[in-house]
Amino acid sequence: MGIPSGPGQPRLFDGVTLRHFGIIDAMSLIEVGVDRRPEPRWTDTVKSEVLAGIGLPDCDAVLAAGFLGQPYEVGTDDLIEVFTLRTALRDLSHDASDDPSRDLGEAETLFAADTLNGDFVTDDSAAYDFARRRLGSNRTFDTVDLLREAVAHGDMTSYEAKQVADAIRNSGRHLRRGHPATLTSAYFETE
Repeated sequence: MGIPSGPGQPRLFDGVTLRHFGIIDAMSLIEVGVDRRPEPRWTDTVKSEVLAGIGLPDCDAVLAAGFLGQPYEVGTDDLIEVFTLRTALRDLSHDASDDPSRDLGEAETLFAADTLNGDFVTDDSAAYDFARRRLGSNRTFDTVDLLREAVAHGDMTSYEAKQVADAIRNSGRHLRRGHPATLTSAYFETE
């Protein structure tokens, strides 16, 4: 059982989504789906964000997932574009915090997905909406999209997908805005 993925394009995850699967000790669901895709699966900044939470069960599970491989490293020449994306994401989320790292993982992951013609996976609502406009709906995913993919490919049942989503929510984490408060098995079935 796992989240499927097609060959050819890398799939890049932000820290929010990785930690969703880490908190329920289900990193293997992501691994099965990306094993047929080329690396990278995450970026330096996302890895740093997860390292900052070392000792927390979700972060420890992510760090133990060897399949994530070597993180994508943004070149010095590309930092202006990453920070431009970060500013755009901060403006969309209406976050006035002075935290210099806020939205940096999402911006770097979005930049890498765009540069590598890959998929972008996030459960951050502002980053998801921005990425859909920039990359298109066929290259932007959240946890529910991944679970729906797994159901469509026969890698899990819709009931199992619901259980995974419920476990993530029950752990205190939040799926991307826009999904119903109560999820049914049918919600994970594609039309």
